[in-house]
Amino acid sequence: MTVRPALSPCMIGTCKINNRFVMTAANLGYCRDGYVTDQVIEFYRERARGKTGLIIAGAAGVDPAGKNTAGMMQICDDSCIPSMKRLTEAVHEAGSRIFLQLMHAGAYARQSEHQGRKAVAPSGYVCRFTKEKTHELTEQEISGIVSCFRAGAVRAVKAGFDGIELMGSAGYLISEFLSPATNRRMDRYGGGLAERTQFLLEIIGEVRKGVGRDYPVIVRLSGSDFVPGGNGLKDFLEIGSIIENQVDGIDVTGGWHESAVPQITYNVPRGAYLYMARAMKEKVSVPVIGCNRLDLHRAAEAIRNRDCDMAGMLRGLIADPFLVKKYMEQDESSIRPCLACNQQCLDRIFTGGKLECAVNFLAGREHLPFRPRDDGKEILVIGAGISGLVYGALAAENNRVTIWERETDYGGAGRAVGALPYREDVLTYIRYLFRRCVSNGVTFSWGTAGTMENIRKVMAQGRFDRVILAAGGTMVLSGDGTGYKTEPGANVLTPVECILGTGSLGRNIAVIGSGYKAVQAAQYCAAARKTGDREQTFLRRYAPEDLEQVNGLMKWEPPNITLLSPGKNAGGGFGASTRWTMLNDIKQKGVKVVSGVKILCIGRDRVTYLEEGKEKSVQADTVIVSEGWQSNTEFACLKDETGDRLTVIGDARRPGRITDAVKDAFTAAMNLEEGNYV
Repeated sequence: MTVRPALSPCMIGTCKINNRFVMTAANLGYCRDGYVTDQVIEFYRERARGKTGLIIAGAAGVDPAGKNTAGMMQICDDSCIPSMKRLTEAVHEAGSRIFLQLMHAGAYARQSEHQGRKAVAPSGYVCRFTKEKTHELTEQEISGIVSCFRAGAVRAVKAGFDGIELMGSAGYLISEFLSPATNRRMDRYGGGLAERTQFLLEIIGEVRKGVGRDYPVIVRLSGSDFVPGGNGLKDFLEIGSIIENQVDGIDVTGGWHESAVPQITYNVPRGAYLYMARAMKEKVSVPVIGCNRLDLHRAAEAIRNRDCDMAGMLRGLIADPFLVKKYMEQDESSIRPCLACNQQCLDRIFTGGKLECAVNFLAGREHLPFRPRDDGKEILVIGAGISGLVYGALAAENNRVTIWERETDYGGAGRAVGALPYREDVLTYIRYLFRRCVSNGVTFSWGTAGTMENIRKVMAQGRFDRVILAAGGTMVLSGDGTGYKTEPGANVLTPVECILGTGSLGRNIAVIGSGYKAVQAAQYCAAARKTGDREQTFLRRYAPEDLEQVNGLMKWEPPNITLLSPGKNAGGGFGASTRWTMLNDIKQKGVKVVSGVKILCIGRDRVTYLEEGKEKSVQADTVIVSEGWQSNTEFACLKDETGDRLTVIGDARRPGRITDAVKDAFTAAMNLEEGNYV
């Protein structure tokens, strides 16, 4: 049988790797005082058991003077070696190769995370990412940091790593030296491209002196800085040419953390930056790793099309550590998809937290003992939304599970999220959950409402040992508790009704709300197909001479959309990595955002509000209200009647995001020992 290209072995220098899938490096936040912990080891062991070809651990800090003890891995002294050796042994035992990424944060080193030390950089400036002033490195200090990289590489060899990666991207110190945006030096480390590359060349040279020519060394580069005055693709191709004879591979990513160009949010098309890897592959003779916004399908396709020699993924392997193994077994339909939401992974890390995953509750908890709460029981689940499906799939592994769903389809409010622009991964996830439920033997009863009467009846009959209420939350539309009134006849919708098409959208639309659901509703309205779109396209092609007159008659202009945010800043609930892209998106699509308002009245053709103490109004024949979500309080008395036989999860317990639904379902299905729920 022909081996699929992505599963063929490859070489990085002297290191043979079983397949061409790479788990790229990320700070997990699991280290303690910089040391590798059991949490780190078991996290990576699980991905190695899942047949990932190469794991790049880290990033690991090399400079003891700027040691980051906020959960980040360090290799700045010999005391780090023993715990790292346990990590490499675990990964090797499971059959994968593991490199260590060495890095220096440079200007991105916040004082609060680096023992109060001022950040260092090639030049003195205020860093746009941290908003902190940097110290310009002297040549003596530069020499010291170069020596730190060499010492870190030597320790990596002693710890059993199969190779190292030098972090030269994302806005950290090496990339700061490479970029004219941050390197304003006029000595041998600054000026032209060759001079700006000198720092990296010295690091590579010293590392080679420490580890030898045969030890694999690769460099991670941004294919473009995407910052004003920074390097572009042409510059990085030249850098690749300068270093290729001294390294064993180049890992090509894109952008810096401060880039105003989205890199890995869900509005970025899959594989959008592979052109950078392909250009580098055509320029250099060493293996090239391509990455950024790759799922399994796009990664395998990139290798098949020779866009790159290896494909780097991170979030996909966080969501499903057995992704590669399932691909090997041609069982792709059972892969748990990443939502590219960043909520529990990157957003948590950027705020000093620990990496988790919205869809994989076990990410970062691989070292903890879990066991099913029930075994051999009859369990009824009310609701086939995300929380109900997650619970049903888990519980059905050891029990007989029946799911009642009042509608004739599964997914609940998740279907509305999946219908939003760029959120098709949510629908993929919901379909994955349904398939898992079916394969585990869950019985579905469609069109069956979980009313108080029905639940009381089956519980009194003893048909079920446990009932899980996952029936979703409710929306208050009358303005109760919010201080405004709604006139009779006003066309008022919830975001779900708007997105799933159960209500009619007019020409003038007002969205009320400060959270991410309000922004998503505005985004949907701005992107939805408008009346006459197909006709207008047809006439533009076949009868262009009539188009101007027809436009005047049919009035096909786009709708007027206004987002009225009672909060000072719209988009609350989005993570930091996503919020700005979504707000930019709706503004570019013509949505007017008015913040800090007090809603007075929703009328039949307008919304009246206060802005800075002045009464104003906006025309609105459709009003979408994204305030007033409530838990399903009507079932509270059932809990009193049935005790621990009834468990409430998901939006029925308290309105939340997909990650909350998954967490609720998992904790309801599994027993968590004291202190393990972190």
